[in-house]
Amino acid sequence: MESSLPISDRIWFTSFSESPIGMAITDLQTGLYVEANEVYCQWLGRKREEVIGKTTVDLGIYSNLSDRDVILSKLKTDGFVLNFEVPLVTKTGETVTVLFSGKIVEGGKYLLSAGQNITALKEKENLANALQKELKISKELFESVFRLNPAAVSLSNAETGRYDDVNEAYCRLIGFSREEIIGRTSHDLNIWITKLDRARLMAEVQKKGWSTGMEASIRMKSGEIRHVVSGNTLLNHDGRITLLAILIDITEAKQNKEALEFAVKERTKELNRILEDLQKTQDQLILSEKMATLGQLVASVAHEINNPLAAISAFSEQLQNRLTGFGERLLEIRQCMGKYSDSDADEIIRWITELFQVKPKTHNFAETRKIKKNLESLFHSTGIDTAYDLADRIVDLGVSDYILENTNFVLKLKNTPILSIILNELHALRSIESIRLAVERTSKIVYSLKNYGRMDRGSVKIPTNVVETIETVLTLYQNKMKSGIECIRLYNANPVVSGYPDELIQIWTNLIYNALQAMQFKGKLTVQVEETNTDVEVSIKDNGPGIPTPIQKRIFEPFYTTKEKGEGTGLGLGIVKQSVEERHKGQIRFYSEPGQTVFIVSIPKL
Repeated sequence: MESSLPISDRIWFTSFSESPIGMAITDLQTGLYVEANEVYCQWLGRKREEVIGKTTVDLGIYSNLSDRDVILSKLKTDGFVLNFEVPLVTKTGETVTVLFSGKIVEGGKYLLSAGQNITALKEKENLANALQKELKISKELFESVFRLNPAAVSLSNAETGRYDDVNEAYCRLIGFSREEIIGRTSHDLNIWITKLDRARLMAEVQKKGWSTGMEASIRMKSGEIRHVVSGNTLLNHDGRITLLAILIDITEAKQNKEALEFAVKERTKELNRILEDLQKTQDQLILSEKMATLGQLVASVAHEINNPLAAISAFSEQLQNRLTGFGERLLEIRQCMGKYSDSDADEIIRWITELFQVKPKTHNFAETRKIKKNLESLFHSTGIDTAYDLADRIVDLGVSDYILENTNFVLKLKNTPILSIILNELHALRSIESIRLAVERTSKIVYSLKNYGRMDRGSVKIPTNVVETIETVLTLYQNKMKSGIECIRLYNANPVVSGYPDELIQIWTNLIYNALQAMQFKGKLTVQVEETNTDVEVSIKDNGPGIPTPIQKRIFEPFYTTKEKGEGTGLGLGIVKQSVEERHKGQIRFYSEPGQTVFIVSIPKL
């Protein structure tokens, strides 16, 4: 829109468009802008075309319409407005603050407006005011914190060490009045027990600019010693470097700490004594449980030992009786062998030597009957009268196969009692072998009993063969199992673990005996040993009735038992769990359902 000013009036606005300040001309009658320079339009965020021909109301440039009313009022009364701050709203909604001046020109026809954008200055002024306010608040806050702080606080010259100010708590701590402290140094007041304390403090502060948590001892005016912990920092105060020191009196806390440490030591000693007593009690309980189980084994073990001892006694008596007739047998053998040539005698002696080296062989019932008939037929065919008796003795001695394979010797012996003499001597050999087996059996039982009876809760683990500890237990229970228990050994590994042998034996004893009792000593017991990458797993399974579901959560509880009074203490599985998990750092778990229960023990490999 072109300006509607007459040429004669434009002399007022010769340099209007080039003005470095914002300028505009408004028709007072209509309120419409008739001219506005570039600076003025930039304030409003609009182009000149958007301003000319519009009113301030049309453009909505006033943040507060009351400002427009104030301007119009001053123009009406004074004819001008000078340096009036007014916030204007731009096209984008931002606010700019303008220092506005205006004057009525051309005989009251136009309003010439001029101004300067002081938004940045205003922001700086607001910021300065805010900082000044914050500084005032900070200063008041510091003063309040300094004066009211319950800790002892001081300000001193970092170079000279002279006190600039102290709070009341500081005065109470060292026992001097504020007047006695200000202007003097800590050395003047002789508050440090040693100069090293202050020197150490200052060295750390100068190195880092601060220090905290440093303990020291100070002397009060009365001579009393107090213990403090300090926090210190360097700051610029009134134009010079000042040391801010905060001291917290820890005298009572230190004394209480020392008293508490003494009490803790005494309490620890008492707890150690109690722990030792508990350990002894626990060992006694474990031993009681072990001895209770051992008591259950006594009758069975005694029977197991009596059987081989009776065999040893009987066979020994037979050998003794036989040895008393040794001279007569020699004479009989001499008479028999004198009937043969030297070559036949040598051949018979070789045959007898081989016969005595034959490993005894047993046969089933059907095979035995057939072999006896063959032997009887052989003896009858050679004219030996005692065919049935000889056949029976040969089968019992387990050498029937050798006799039937070497029938030519039978023919040579048919007219002499030499065959009967040989079988008698062979029977004596079998008696000696039976004595050896009985001794081995008894030795194994005694060894197992000795292992089981040992009570040694050692503090050092040793390499232990797992299968050997299981076999020790199975040996002790063999007599109880042989009448109704089918024991299946599935040793898929023969591992060695780092453990306590006596405790492992007790673990297997509890689990195996519980399984036997659950089956009432009639059923199938399966003991399986497996080896994984990290663990050795032993599972003990029975085909008993299973553990009732309500009981399963409690079976490891100490003193909990479902057995009849006098049959169990309820400690067995609790001891097992403790030994597996705490002593051997392993794990025990179980699964149970009607007809099957299996306990699985996992122990880390060596």
